Amino acid sequence: MSSSPVAVPAVQTDVTACGWWRPCTVQVIGEVPEGQQALRSFLDHLVASFEVQGHTVLDRSHGDVDLMLMCGQIPEGPQLLRERIPDEFPPLSAMLRQQHGLRRNPRHVVAVVEVPERLSALPHAEVVATARTAMGRLGAAKVLFVSRGDAPGQVGEVTFCNMEGGHPTEITDIADRMRDRLVTAACARQVAEDYDTVRDAITIEAWQASTAPERLADAGRRMGELGLLPAPVKVSDFVSDQLADMYEVYMGMRGFSEGMLFAFDPDLNCLVVSASGSWDVDKRNLTREQTVAVEPRLADGQRLRVLAPSGMLPMQPSVETWEICALMEACPTVRVTKDPSGTWVLDPDGEREVPLIRAGIHAHVGVVSSDHTVIETVGADREQFPYGFGCGTDLTVEIARDTVRRSHAVNDPADPRTYVRWPLLYHGEMAVELWKPGLPAQPFQGLLDLYGTAVRFTPDDVPQPV
Repeated sequence: MSSSPVAVPAVQTDVTACGWWRPCTVQVIGEVPEGQQALRSFLDHLVASFEVQGHTVLDRSHGDVDLMLMCGQIPEGPQLLRERIPDEFPPLSAMLRQQHGLRRNPRHVVAVVEVPERLSALPHAEVVATARTAMGRLGAAKVLFVSRGDAPGQVGEVTFCNMEGGHPTEITDIADRMRDRLVTAACARQVAEDYDTVRDAITIEAWQASTAPERLADAGRRMGELGLLPAPVKVSDFVSDQLADMYEVYMGMRGFSEGMLFAFDPDLNCLVVSASGSWDVDKRNLTREQTVAVEPRLADGQRLRVLAPSGMLPMQPSVETWEICALMEACPTVRVTKDPSGTWVLDPDGEREVPLIRAGIHAHVGVVSSDHTVIETVGADREQFPYGFGCGTDLTVEIARDTVRRSHAVNDPADPRTYVRWPLLYHGEMAVELWKPGLPAQPFQGLLDLYGTAVRFTPDDVPQPV
């Protein structure tokens, strides 16, 4: 096997030259706790860095704020860092609109805390658990851990954590690079609510006859066995029962599950995807009701259309579905036909035209190496997208389109490779299978056969490139 390590070079891009960059409004709230000189030093440098790049830093705002940095405090002690994080009730962010006169909640609330620990020295799983505990207890979907240095007021490193499990750490040019990471997040727009449900779009008979939901369920079970899908995460795993109840009552949030699966169904002529993990969906044990049919093209380039079977109201689709539609739009098409067994197979004179991408997965794992002769790896374009974006944003959709355009296996019919994968910076990867000669009859079979063989991976150490 010709296997190559997966490496991502350090980024040197000026983000202001990226097409998605825009000036943002920033506000810092809360007093820096007494004695936390490293946090004060970092915030002073960060605010100055925002202003130098052309962003507006506000003392108070009655309008919209792109980024709100919220000072928090974690007491010191002999316990693990995540065990020392206080349970704020209500969470600090719950009172933002009332206390700061905002018309609506800021798009991105970031808790900023000073700690003695260096998070770069902790195992991946410990950092993720610590970050999610801080997010739940402080009420912010992103956290900056400011690690103090050896001298008073010195900043040793800063780690930026998001909900997907990313936690890149900066140790040089800290303020400028963290500014760029925060601005990157602020420039991405969430798309998870940008969808319309088309009622009675599929007959109930056609939906019940479709084998795609079963293929997704089979693949989800196998992904669980391989270690590509973890157990669902509950809010109550990180906060007190009282705070967990508040999240459920006021925000409808009980937890989430990571990863997703999708397949194109030629019978229905649409995509079938796993439902959103926020709907109590365990993707290792999917039911037909936890899969969703969607139109493979985004309406007006941005809105998703959910295709409801007659008499049914589907669940919300996985947040990655917008990216999958972008993949489908950007890839070439091929023709398929049904063989005597009723299985769709590649056929240049086939009865139906379908996207070249047949099925794929999204997994929050780290890839150690992969066999490039079997599966193409498309590296991240760190000139245009230097820091990546979280799941479910308009710019992640653009990354999907860009990735397909740069894939040799997708665009060169002479390339024999049937599989393509690409890293999603800081939290996992996507992998797809293509309608090409030699593809196994059933979706996902050949693709998942590669994991643990041609693709060596681990859920315990997702790369965090600088």
